[in-house]
Amino acid sequence: MKYIGIDIGGTWIKGTLVDNYNFDKRSANKADVSFQVKKVKSPLHENTKVIEVMDSLTELFSLFDSTLDDIQSIGISTAGIVDYHGTRLISAGPHLNILKSAECKKELKSRFQCPISLINDADAAAIGLAEIGYLNGNKTVGIMPIGTGLGFSIWRNGRRWRPGKMLPLLGEIDFIDSKYNYLASASRLASLDDNNDLSMVLSNQKYYAERESYFQNLAAIIKTAAIIYGLDEVILCGGLVDAARDSDFALNREIINHLSNPFNVFDKPVNIRIAHEGNNLQLIGNLALAQGELVAAKTKVNYEYRKLETEIPYDREFHLERMSSSEIIKKLWDVEQEAGLQLENSLGIIAEVVDSSVGKIQNGGRIIYVGAGTSGRIAAMDGVEIPCTYGLPEDRIVTLVAGGISDSGIEIESDFEEDASSVPEMLLLNINSNDVVIGISASGTAYYVQSALALAKAKGALTTIIQVEPMNVILPFLDYVIPLNSGRELIAGSTRMKAGTATKKVLNFFSSSLMIRLGKVVGSQMVDVVCSNDKLVERAKAILKELYNMSDNEALERLKDADMHLGDVIKRIKEEV
Repeated sequence: MKYIGIDIGGTWIKGTLVDNYNFDKRSANKADVSFQVKKVKSPLHENTKVIEVMDSLTELFSLFDSTLDDIQSIGISTAGIVDYHGTRLISAGPHLNILKSAECKKELKSRFQCPISLINDADAAAIGLAEIGYLNGNKTVGIMPIGTGLGFSIWRNGRRWRPGKMLPLLGEIDFIDSKYNYLASASRLASLDDNNDLSMVLSNQKYYAERESYFQNLAAIIKTAAIIYGLDEVILCGGLVDAARDSDFALNREIINHLSNPFNVFDKPVNIRIAHEGNNLQLIGNLALAQGELVAAKTKVNYEYRKLETEIPYDREFHLERMSSSEIIKKLWDVEQEAGLQLENSLGIIAEVVDSSVGKIQNGGRIIYVGAGTSGRIAAMDGVEIPCTYGLPEDRIVTLVAGGISDSGIEIESDFEEDASSVPEMLLLNINSNDVVIGISASGTAYYVQSALALAKAKGALTTIIQVEPMNVILPFLDYVIPLNSGRELIAGSTRMKAGTATKKVLNFFSSSLMIRLGKVVGSQMVDVVCSNDKLVERAKAILKELYNMSDNEALERLKDADMHLGDVIKRIKEEV
């Protein structure tokens, strides 16, 4: 089983072919024969033809030290805005016009008869960083590949961060008579040398003045990004990093010299990090994407919508439009009670999921919710409450919502996002065997949820789906199915109603029971609450008073000494005994 990763740039097309992709940090080294990178000159120009791209790819493939039989999946990255489904480029510079059509992808698919996935190059680099462990913790990271132009992607607490559902086009910002893409271009810097040798420009003293001007601009761009996006860290990669590494140029020191040291934005330190894997990061990301999409595609389940319980009218004889407001509300109440009673049949399964999750979370695993539509938003509601209620670190419970989490509170999916694969977003979480992944899809049909569970299962995580109907046969990517048993909706297909209510109950039962089992509750009191508002401060004081007979003043002083974290107060009290 072979996988191909391709990065299509304005100067070079780079690629690698590997057998049975299973990423190991050591294999990112260019000298490692298991990860050989080949490259050919990029043919891209404003009027590039399909045949020119295919000829260049054929030339690239001829350089691989392996036959092209049994190619299972291909991941391709490029600059520009790629559609959410990873099928085509929707906006980019004129030299990438050819990639806006699906013709190149069709040609490759016809040749290899395998899944072809397209992704923005900065997003591919982010996946590469996640694969080798650079991305973790509750922070906001700007990923900045620098080559022909300036790529940029934002990772925030495990998720791709896209306010307005838009790729952050940092390189398109105008500055006087130039764009950031031009000012940051490593290819432009390389052009100072007669042989376009960037390593020579970085190491030769005669280019000192030009280097100073370049890094002054680059530092300003980094500072701008940190201010606009509230970054905790900026990670540089791409061709600039490759050349710096090859010429022993101290890139990190050079950038820091042009920033304040330490580099703070609004009194918050911002870390500058150089990913020495350079351009390989995009290829690592592409290989991970290729494998992940293949896993998801092999396990995809298609349903007949007409037969779904959620799509069938509650009662074909009903005419809600003829009823009064009181009658409608009474009927809504009645059907909710029906659904509530039916949920009792699933309590045993919920308990099993909790029991199976305890050890994984104790071993450092995370709770990862994945959903689309109402299901995803209900999951997000549960997820954001757990850290402040029970003191679980924010990076230990994460929710992915189809279409992106950043705008999920103000709009619903509008471009078939629930039918898209979640693999590119799941890969950013670097799923491991201690994680607990719960997919929520009332109908069970959302591929966004199915693909997440398939990838999670392949990575060894515990997987569960919450859906309306029970399954006769448990699918291979699932450990558990929690049926809501909420039945048909009073308004056919409106699963924000009974199914939504039942989903909230199931998540309440699951997360609350899990936190209790993890020791976050004593009696009926939450003992690890984070005091983030006046109400919670008063609650924490009341808990200390009840458990330890403290006065209000003593309780408040104890909380202040522990940075307003009740759990730390209780821990210190126990240590004093």
